[in-house]
Amino acid sequence: MKRLSYIYLTLPFILFLFGWVRLTIAIPLAIIIFFTLWQLIKRPSTTHYSLFTIHWSLSTVHWLLITVLWLLLSGIGGYAFQNWDHNWRNVVLRDLMNFNWPVYYAQPESGPVKMLVYYVGFWLPSALIAKITNWQIANFVLFVWSLFGLLLVTHHLGNFFKTSNFKATLLLIFFSGLDIFGTLFFPQEYPTIFPPITHLETWAGNLQYSSFTTQLFWVFNQSIPAWLCIIVIARRATFPTKQSPNSVGIASGKEQERPRNDGRSELILLWSLCFFFAPLASVGLLPYILIELIKQTDFKSPFKNLRWEQLAAALIIFLLSTFYFTANTAAQSRGFQSLPLDKFLLFFLLEGGILWLILTPSKYKDPRWIVTGILLALIPFIQLGSDRDFVMRASIAPLFYLMLMTGEIIFNKSAHHVSLITRYSLLVLLVLGAFTPLYEINRSIYRTYDYYFLQDSCSACDFSMDPITKLTQPGKPEEEHPGSLTADVLPTLQFMTDELSQNFIANVRQTFFYKYLAKR
Repeated sequence: MKRLSYIYLTLPFILFLFGWVRLTIAIPLAIIIFFTLWQLIKRPSTTHYSLFTIHWSLSTVHWLLITVLWLLLSGIGGYAFQNWDHNWRNVVLRDLMNFNWPVYYAQPESGPVKMLVYYVGFWLPSALIAKITNWQIANFVLFVWSLFGLLLVTHHLGNFFKTSNFKATLLLIFFSGLDIFGTLFFPQEYPTIFPPITHLETWAGNLQYSSFTTQLFWVFNQSIPAWLCIIVIARRATFPTKQSPNSVGIASGKEQERPRNDGRSELILLWSLCFFFAPLASVGLLPYILIELIKQTDFKSPFKNLRWEQLAAALIIFLLSTFYFTANTAAQSRGFQSLPLDKFLLFFLLEGGILWLILTPSKYKDPRWIVTGILLALIPFIQLGSDRDFVMRASIAPLFYLMLMTGEIIFNKSAHHVSLITRYSLLVLLVLGAFTPLYEINRSIYRTYDYYFLQDSCSACDFSMDPITKLTQPGKPEEEHPGSLTADVLPTLQFMTDELSQNFIANVRQTFFYKYLAKR
């Protein structure tokens, strides 16, 4: 299963390498990437779990059904209601389909060179197929690619928790902060408790820690690969440093040991792949990588057992991604924002702080618990890029680890050091937090049902290829694009001039990436 995960995460970067980088540079770099991938794939697996050798049971059927249903309701593929952010997701896929790679919107001999500069990795497999098919096939392939990613994530989760994939998937879907309390006790014009289809996550204004369902329904291109990187890293951290005699045999009367630090290179490689797909999420993941590097390093011989091909591949992925992303100056504004103490405390406590505190008796010695609390407390004060993107994306990793630590207690019934009060408190918080994803799911069901069964015709389904320069700011998500299932009003980013479009379009003429790396 880990092999499939590496293929899934590496394939988009290889497509990016040959699509965006000059062949004289791309070919030797690709040889290193392929060699590293081959070394990872051919290595004997440390587990017996495989996505294709799962034990078929009623629970397995439930797992597959709920995962497919969750994905359908997310709007990916255009089969159910799409939230406003899909306007940008759809137009990126369309431009990747219609333009040559790299995507240039203007490339004059002098003056600005306009290029698509964004986290495009997740779309590349479906966009490549779309070039020889059509838009409908592209969306179907995107749906299948997303489903494959979710199955990998949830299968890893089930193995991590040593429980059924179905139970692990339920935890992922319904894990969330207490947005319902923020909305109830600090009422404002929006969001409201009723109707139960509002976007509860916005109760704290420009502060938001998104539930995993919200992440999937709004920013799937970053969340799915980030989740996969995190869970593979988390599972890699649980591997034993010493193998038992039964697994490796006895040599010369002594137990053979597996190298303690042979996983460090792999962790760095996984982090670089996360950076390629979701750079802001990788920022929140970095402290956890540092924890594992420290734990696995023998400081008497720190370079022993390092896999240099993995480090070379990680460096290639990180540097190329950095040169590409920094070609867009929109995300380079950074600083700190001040927050009133009462607002910060309310946000922190309701969006994970209470759950984190309840974990204290059983997890206070766990460095993951310490780092998670620090990150959840610090992230709201950091401003990077526009709007609240950093708060929402950098929190993906600490929220995921918060879920992992919660699941470890809930699913490990043999943990006698955990009191019943702790277990039941966690369950109560999970039930209350589930209102947030339920509202997201309910909105999708409501609008999807309305489209398929109540509307006589689609008044907004005539897609126009007329140039659009500005996208209207979003209002209430449940009222967006009335009469239409999909958020798909932008034919291309080529003519866009508004502020939000600058997150996707950049003048790259004077950048290192364009001058020395990019295909012309």
